[in-house]
Amino acid sequence: MSGELSIIVVASLAFQIWMFIDCLKSQQKFFWVAMIVLFGPFGAASYLFFVKLSENNGKLKLKVRDTEEVENLKTLAELHGKAFHYNELGDIHRNRGELKRAKEYYEKAVAKDKDMLSAQYSLAKCLHGLGKYLEAAYVLEDLVAKDRKYDYGNALFGLAESYRMAKNDDKAIKVYEDLFKAYSSFRGYYEYAMLLVKKGRLEDAITSMRTLIKNAGSLPDYKYQQEKIWIDKAHKFLNRYQKKLDPL
Repeated sequence: MSGELSIIVVASLAFQIWMFIDCLKSQQKFFWVAMIVLFGPFGAASYLFFVKLSENNGKLKLKVRDTEEVENLKTLAELHGKAFHYNELGDIHRNRGELKRAKEYYEKAVAKDKDMLSAQYSLAKCLHGLGKYLEAAYVLEDLVAKDRKYDYGNALFGLAESYRMAKNDDKAIKVYEDLFKAYSSFRGYYEYAMLLVKKGRLEDAITSMRTLIKNAGSLPDYKYQQEKIWIDKAHKFLNRYQKKLDPL
């Protein structure tokens, strides 16, 4: 009997520790931490039923609702063939990380409405995410031809990046230069400069890095932290290369 009791005690303690660790990892309210510590297995059992199982049930309901929404949109798309419905389906699958499926719906949306820029933009993002950089560039070329300021210049930046990733350096350089006429992009300045280095245009690359650092001086603190990776890279680049030219 004592052996069976020992097994029960060990199992209860293990369960309590398991729930305690889960509670800490999921950053639950202090109330549940105290419940598990003070009331042992009973507190752990309460946490399991009132928190964990409740969360899982909620996730299941969301998944069911999500599936129902997809099926409803599919039905509407088949009945009416509207670009809006295909675009919505694309958004759902892209948010799930299902880029290949999302791409198919965005393509249908664009085919139905060539002026739906949001669908074109999302299609380009999917293509980029799938490693189809040149295809993404073609889509973005059409988009920025219609609206060069789309998404506050991010579509133009995406076009430059797509060409860069597709190893089409000349087109990437040209698009970056178009971008800088209207927008300041810290990553853009850096990537542009690195392309110039490949082309043997070291002086122009240094100028781009200097522009990056100069523009960084007027950033608010939160924005500076967001762009810090490119600012630091620019400093390292200049420390390495600018001694070959005139100092700052």
